[in-house]
Amino acid sequence: MTGVNTPAVDEAVDAAVAAALAGPYARVMPLALPDGRRVWLKQAERLTGRMRLQKGSGMKGFAREWAGLHLLGRLGHAVAPVLAEGQDWFVTPDLGPTLRHLMWHPSGDGTPIFAAAGTALARLHLASYRHGRPAIRDMCWDGKAVHFIDLERFSDVKSDPRGLAIDLMIFVHSLLADGLNAPAGTAQTLQNAAFAAYRAQAPGIWAQAGVTAGWLRWLPLVARLKPHSREWQSMAPTLALFRQDRG
Repeated sequence: MTGVNTPAVDEAVDAAVAAALAGPYARVMPLALPDGRRVWLKQAERLTGRMRLQKGSGMKGFAREWAGLHLLGRLGHAVAPVLAEGQDWFVTPDLGPTLRHLMWHPSGDGTPIFAAAGTALARLHLASYRHGRPAIRDMCWDGKAVHFIDLERFSDVKSDPRGLAIDLMIFVHSLLADGLNAPAGTAQTLQNAAFAAYRAQAPGIWAQAGVTAGWLRWLPLVARLKPHSREWQSMAPTLALFRQDRG
């Protein structure tokens, strides 16, 4: 990987990474540093046999994420900073719990956090970039800001409005699907905070998602084949949310 500024040398990180790379392979691994910090080592996925035929080279997703972290970081978007990197690995800091965890295990008022997530995604879309899979399990809260992680489906090619709308719909679907496992009364409040914040920043993309929802109105029929899947259960409500906004 070339063409970017090399992260500043951190001897504690370097030592922890060297020890981890000398041990058994793990695609994602937390590393505890002597000063109390925790960081995450991520390596390119190693695929063999049938899985390689199905998913292709693990380096492709790794390269997309690596590029996304550097590009979006330079542009000031809410992604994890890269602390150290090698040919097939990089290290990022621990950025706190995921929004899925905060929805499932609420403590205090979470509405500002979910509003921040809606705002962060809208800012990304207004710059014409897609996350690729902006599920709330791929967003972390460090106590001050939301950060995107897991950019393996990111593209550095700017998107058209339809692509941005689909990215938004994945975000909304994730909020609704994970809300099915949240304590009663919690999910809707947090979902509404995220929806309102996004719409306030990017109403045009929200409107485009309403058009796209019309094209996908056949999906709930397929969802009936998997009645016990929360992802499929949430398909119809996701489409309905955007279609009702069209009037």
